Amino acid sequence: MESLKKINYIYTALGALIVGGAAYMTLYDRIPSIHAPFSISVLFPAILLASVIKLPSLSSAIFLIISIYAVIFIFWTRKLYVNEGKIPLRSLIFFPIMVLLSIWSLVGNWEYGLEYQGKMHTLAMYRLNLLFWIIMIFLFLINRKKRKLLLNFLFHLVFFVWFVWIAFPWLGELL
Repeated sequence: MESLKKINYIYTALGALIVGGAAYMTLYDRIPSIHAPFSISVLFPAILLASVIKLPSLSSAIFLIISIYAVIFIFWTRKLYVNEGKIPLRSLIFFPIMVLLSIWSLVGNWEYGLEYQGKMHTLAMYRLNLLFWIIMIFLFLINRKKRKLLLNFLFHLVFFVWFVWIAFPWLGELL
């Protein structure tokens, strides 16, 4: 039992590092690119935080937002180990809402993406989002049949990575 707790802590810590890495990667380049799509879910909170708290630079605000997302992942997934394989209701509600908002954002920014980032970049953002949606739905459906902790954890890890990295890519003119 004690070794199982250690494994759960290792999973959670590793997941938080991966989520933090994905959040960092979304703003890695100076302009939006396929591997650094300037996710609005990271960029806007960082800009808001930098202006409200008066941080010395946007970089420190970005680092703080990345850390906050890693901590949110830890708190969001800590109850997974109690229910083991069952995906919690909060995730079942939050997941489709975020997917619908992502679709709305992608469709609404299609023209801007084509104009400012180009067809290849815009299509890549659509395809990567579609790939993440398929993976998350696949993990969800398998989890409904097998109810395994690992599938539950992977669903949440993929969801958080998608959310911070590419769910809301910057498509349009830069600020």
